[in-house]
Amino acid sequence: MKNSSDKKDRLERFVRDNRDGFDTFLPQDSLWSQIESQLHHEIPIVPEKSKKKLRRLSSPYFDWRIAAGVFLALGIGFLVYLNNEYGLARDPRVALKVPTYARELNQYNVAIDQKREEIIKLAKDNPELYKDFASDLESLEVSYKNLRSNLANAPNQEALLEAMVQNLQWQVDLLNQQLDILQRINQVKNDNEKENNSAPVI
Repeated sequence: MKNSSDKKDRLERFVRDNRDGFDTFLPQDSLWSQIESQLHHEIPIVPEKSKKKLRRLSSPYFDWRIAAGVFLALGIGFLVYLNNEYGLARDPRVALKVPTYARELNQYNVAIDQKREEIIKLAKDNPELYKDFASDLESLEVSYKNLRSNLANAPNQEALLEAMVQNLQWQVDLLNQQLDILQRINQVKNDNEKENNSAPVI
């Protein structure tokens, strides 16, 4: 450290002492051409053919990365499509074992989920009624789960699958009836509120 600071101090002192000389004298015009000629001798010039080879080597790797990214995106998109159509994430055993029924079962399950959400929204003022509805639906769900668990060992899978579809249809019908009841109850409440609001105050 001390040597570098000594060199720096000496350089600064030299520049300070000879400041007038630096300001009055200009370098020769030929100095830059001499420096440039020495630089050309020291830097190796890369031929054009090798530059093209380098570009060719890097280009296919770049293309393969793009192709791999596109392939990955298409694969993920295809899996999302399969999941939406056949319910792979919802019930993979059924979807993989019997893909012909998987789409139908998935459509019923999606409809059941949507109707449940509607019932939850409509029954927020009637928690007792919602409990009754949930207990009615639970018995059908238990029987559906039993049917689904017996699917692997069933000798007649076709009949079992039809029973599963029938069970899902019953669940949808039950949910539709429950929705109808809730809509009627809410309609009556709304009508009563309108009558109370529009009645003249005595």
